[in-house]
Amino acid sequence: MSIKPLSLKGLTTVPLSSRTIDSDNKDFGAPYQAGSGFDHFLCSLPNLGCAGDLFHLRDAIITAHRHGHAIILACGGHVLDSGLGPLICRLIEQKLVSGIVLTGAALQQDVEIAIVGNTTTSDEYELQDGSYCLTDETGTLINDAINFGALENSGIGQSVGQRLLESELPHLDHSVVATACRYGVPVSVQPAMGADAFCIHPASHGESLGAASMNDFRLLAGMMSAASNGVVINIASSAIMPRVLLQAVDAARNVGENIGNMTTAVIDSAASTSAIHNVVDCLSQPDGQGFWLSGPDEILVPLLFASVVEALGDDIQ
Repeated sequence: MSIKPLSLKGLTTVPLSSRTIDSDNKDFGAPYQAGSGFDHFLCSLPNLGCAGDLFHLRDAIITAHRHGHAIILACGGHVLDSGLGPLICRLIEQKLVSGIVLTGAALQQDVEIAIVGNTTTSDEYELQDGSYCLTDETGTLINDAINFGALENSGIGQSVGQRLLESELPHLDHSVVATACRYGVPVSVQPAMGADAFCIHPASHGESLGAASMNDFRLLAGMMSAASNGVVINIASSAIMPRVLLQAVDAARNVGENIGNMTTAVIDSAASTSAIHNVVDCLSQPDGQGFWLSGPDEILVPLLFASVVEALGDDIQ
């Protein structure tokens, strides 16, 4: 077979005026002028792409706050490991967050911070002698709290929060769970049996862990029942949290709760396709809107809430 180059002399062109406008020049970015302040920096960002989505999410948070609707942060372990704990604590104090949902990994990181003021990581060689997963103090505190709290029919978040406040540990001001407990903000923890080290710690009891986990799922379903017209943000959890959020909404609707008009968002540079679909596309329905801010949470979360605080001004504490 002989293939010859195709002549393009007969191509038909179209005028620019017939094209749909993709981005208007009023949405373009502008150079930032040194010393002009944070509000001018925000104005220098383009109102397009991830920056445009950030502004839409900011406006949704502001609207929810002003009308008393729920603002829920659902966090994976990286949120605490990347140093965002003190920021979230401050948001709780400012009453900008009405509910916290944590993976088991995030709970472990938060308790470590409360105990020693930093997070830790395991060395690969420790996997060879079986010391890769288990830390003594973290697992002991979490499980002692769960075992005692289960007797009172409490969930993991409430039990660990109360234990942290009673412990008088030196770094409680950086603990999200302790701060939430102090200010009466509900914390729902969604552990993964076998994946989260505290679940297989010697102090762990399956009966207590299962009962407390179920209580926290019921708490999460209650949070989602109150999230109509509010905001739910899933930060740095691509596997567990998106599915748990969907299950909680489904359970709430199944028993007759009417949930709609939620603004949902994923903040995660490595979000899975299923996480984006579940949170951005599905969780926001019906009548809501969803956004994916595809960048590092340690930059986007502070930027997002700094823009919220800047806009609210004296309306927050």
